[in-house]
Amino acid sequence: MVKQAELAGSWYPGTKSELQQMISGFMENANSPEIEGRAIGIISPHAGLVYSGQTAAYGYKLFAREREKYANSTVIIIGLNHRNAGFSGISVWAEGAWASPLGQTSIDEALADSILKALGDSGSFRKDVYRGENSLETQLPFIQYAFGPSVKIVPIIFGTQSVQASILLAEVLSHHASREDIVIVASTDLSHYHSSDSAKTLDQSFIDAVTSWEPESLISRLQSGRCEACGFGTVLTLMFCARGFGADKVFELNSSNSGESPQGDETSVVGYLSAAFMDSKHNVNKQIDETNNAENINSEYSLSEKQKKYLLQLARRTIEDYINKEEIYSPKLPGDEQLKADGAVFVTLHQDGQLRGCIGQMIAQGPLYLAVRDMAISAAVNDHRFRPVGQDELDKIDIEISVLSPMQEIDDWHKIEIGKHGVWLRKGFNSGVFLPQVGRDTGWSREQFLEELSSQKAGLSRNAYRDSSTQLYIFTVVEFDEGEFGLR
Repeated sequence: MVKQAELAGSWYPGTKSELQQMISGFMENANSPEIEGRAIGIISPHAGLVYSGQTAAYGYKLFAREREKYANSTVIIIGLNHRNAGFSGISVWAEGAWASPLGQTSIDEALADSILKALGDSGSFRKDVYRGENSLETQLPFIQYAFGPSVKIVPIIFGTQSVQASILLAEVLSHHASREDIVIVASTDLSHYHSSDSAKTLDQSFIDAVTSWEPESLISRLQSGRCEACGFGTVLTLMFCARGFGADKVFELNSSNSGESPQGDETSVVGYLSAAFMDSKHNVNKQIDETNNAENINSEYSLSEKQKKYLLQLARRTIEDYINKEEIYSPKLPGDEQLKADGAVFVTLHQDGQLRGCIGQMIAQGPLYLAVRDMAISAAVNDHRFRPVGQDELDKIDIEISVLSPMQEIDDWHKIEIGKHGVWLRKGFNSGVFLPQVGRDTGWSREQFLEELSSQKAGLSRNAYRDSSTQLYIFTVVEFDEGEFGLR
């Protein structure tokens, strides 16, 4: 099944020669800086190419310049639903290919299927919501031109954008953070229909939040009207997950607005941005220590009582503000360096001794204190096994936090110590994780623990953990809850 181009001849040229000539001209005029490292993802505009194409070229030139390096990539394109009312989930195009006048590009069906499964009830494959959608289709010719014929794509579309949806998709994409062949494109335009001068002020506020890599600041600015972006959810997703893929720097490549085009009107413009999230050290797996020395795994990793209390109180305040006020709490930057360091965390809610929600990260995506805040919200409202926590339940829930040490790959499953080590199992596109407490609470033997992890969590055969192609990562956890410190 091939999705044919719908916007060719209107949003961009309808013939191969005209489209190649246009994009080639944009590329020649894009003075993108020489940036060391690997591009993890870009922000790219999605208007008609006569308006936004030049700005878009700045991002794609990073890949065209080193096509051999990126030739076999899979590009995850994240767009938004402009055209089809009534859709509120996340749709992943899962099969076949997409076409433009430059040819056909195949879907990475295995990756698309894995993302769909991980999204659960929030994900679907809805062909109808892609009909006429410019936020995705306008990226395809650039991808084909920059990456070459061996590139694959996974088009994803938000039905309704929200911070929670962005966090969810970022978490799902982070399951694939060990892959060096994934590039993420966040498709968005900025301010809409202001004068050129007003638009530049609004757009600069957006750019400042992005280039300082402060998603909470971007959310605040969007909510207060200090900036605008039709695809803000796509950008937040990239900001939330890029660190997990190895990015450590953000660069503004170019910004403009439609009034700068010969066809534009400076009295009513749309803003555009091209920005790149880069791994300057080209080490996508920097979160994983591959020394294969299980006996030395983070034996000294710990948190003080003061740090634990701070994180528990932060989680409580965050959940209460979100449920009562529909506001995302913006904590002050802590002075504690360990709290500001990147950290992966799970937040678990219990009510009357029963699980009420649990969401977490396997790979650190940002500062520990902000990870606790974001996972607290997700545990309260985004665990699809449960309905969102209500106001009447706030006094009944108990909060538990599990902070993960950096993970370490092991070459022998016998090195796993039940009750001490958590385990992340990966084989192909399947993965599953058990925290250390699973081993303690169940009383399973090491073999039973790994059999259940293989089958129950990763969807593989019960003996998959013994397969030489299966990757096993171990980690330790510092776990603590409100009851431990009399906070409830």
